[in-house]
Amino acid sequence: MNLPYRYSYLLANLLFLIVWLFIFLRLKHLRRPMLVLSLISALFGPISELWYFADYWQPYISLPLPGIGGVEDMLFGFSIGGIGAFFYETLFVKHLCYCKVKKFRREWFLLVFGGIELVSLLILTNLFNINSIFSSSIGMIAAAGIMLLIRPDLIPNAVGSALLVAATMFTIYFLGQTFFPTAHEWMTSIWKLYGTDSGILLFRHVPLTEMIWGLSWGLAWGPMYEFLVGARTLRLKMFTKTRK
Repeated sequence: MNLPYRYSYLLANLLFLIVWLFIFLRLKHLRRPMLVLSLISALFGPISELWYFADYWQPYISLPLPGIGGVEDMLFGFSIGGIGAFFYETLFVKHLCYCKVKKFRREWFLLVFGGIELVSLLILTNLFNINSIFSSSIGMIAAAGIMLLIRPDLIPNAVGSALLVAATMFTIYFLGQTFFPTAHEWMTSIWKLYGTDSGILLFRHVPLTEMIWGLSWGLAWGPMYEFLVGARTLRLKMFTKTRK
């Protein structure tokens, strides 16, 4: 089955939205924060394309927005925001324990996260010409490092979320090329690293850079909610040590 290139990006994002909806329906007690973080990350989509369109990729946009990017970018940002923030909680967390001490709440860190990403892109990409996919990933890893230094108890959440986001992205790309055999032609036509030293392809023509980005996003965004509100995760018994 052939799919018009113009709608490939939109269809891929609808698949991400299905995963988002699965998480949303399962996490009844976390739906409001999931919506909030998803809406925040939706804004990152078009903004990030200021750099990505220049040196990383140029997808076909069927629903363009004024300025740069399209509805597809916002849809991806929205979906990956909820997936990154709460997929781990869906599978491995039984309950969240909220701290009532205000000094442990760090909502301001969202601004720090955005600032780190901006500085990373401006310095590494604009100044040193490092591809923006690597610059943004480095920024996310740096933000995750700060959070985990302050809250080392969130390391399982961060690592688990990183693996889940990367696995979700790989699965969607894999399925896309399974049901649409010419999908890899779409990827190579829009991916500016194709044919370069950085353009390493994995199984089913999945770019390694996409997996690096997914791991970095999950590492930073996975523990974000717990870090912002000072919550502790109570994991399922199978993942906790029992005392004799």
